[in-house]
Amino acid sequence: MHRHQALLDGCVDVWEITAGLEAQGLTDADARRLRHRDVFGLAEELYARAPRARRPYPAEREEGPGARTSPWPGWRTTALHLLPAAACAAPYRPLAALLLVLAAAAVTRRGPLRAATGAGAVWSGALLALTLPGLGRPALAGLALSLAPAAWAARWFAVRARAQLAPSHGLSDFADAVRPRLAAALAAYTAALLALVTASPLPLALGALLLTARLLAVHGRAAPAAAGLAAACAAQAVALLADRLGLIGAAGPAQALLCAAAALAMAVRAFRLLPRASAHHPT
Repeated sequence: MHRHQALLDGCVDVWEITAGLEAQGLTDADARRLRHRDVFGLAEELYARAPRARRPYPAEREEGPGARTSPWPGWRTTALHLLPAAACAAPYRPLAALLLVLAAAAVTRRGPLRAATGAGAVWSGALLALTLPGLGRPALAGLALSLAPAAWAARWFAVRARAQLAPSHGLSDFADAVRPRLAAALAAYTAALLALVTASPLPLALGALLLTARLLAVHGRAAPAAAGLAAACAAQAVALLADRLGLIGAAGPAQALLCAAAALAMAVRAFRLLPRASAHHPT
């Protein structure tokens, strides 16, 4: 309790203590050495011992985190995330691409895709600048429309993952419950994107990459998200340079392949980081 006094002083509930302990490197094995079944059990005792003037813990356990939280964004949020698609109506395609980037940056400052701005936002913009000029208007419109299902997938995953904190019996149990929900969220978005871009490979890979990076950033993993986006930007720049020098036949297929590889690498990182309890720190 002395070592983690700062965490206990600012905690809202037992789940915040669990996330904080895990973020500081404590494992279920460490908790067992302290005569608790897992980190969840240790967090329960720390919560009970820390003086608190709040609702008793058993009531919180009965309701469960996120029990009263809808897993779907409201209609206002959905309508907001459809606004970037209007930018595609611009008569000049480069102008439409620019307006799409600006509108997307504006609408993702709130709602389920909201994350602290930083290097990730810069690299996202750079990646879009490198890839959007190569897209036709239908693919551009499909990518813009996919912001709404992206927001739905992000919201659903956040609520469903947080709800798993209550019934879980340890960090590994929680991770096992979160992984299929992450897979379902990414699969649902990919299916929606596939329908919107009519199997065009570049926007499909680009959308999957951007959503996975955004999920990492939203859940407090901004550094790996930014690093992955930076690597994707470097790869895209090399592909465009090779095309200019005549070293490859066409930049489009190479860009799509590189984007798909980056999306796969980002997904692997997400499946390693997002099932952790600390990625779902209560706010």
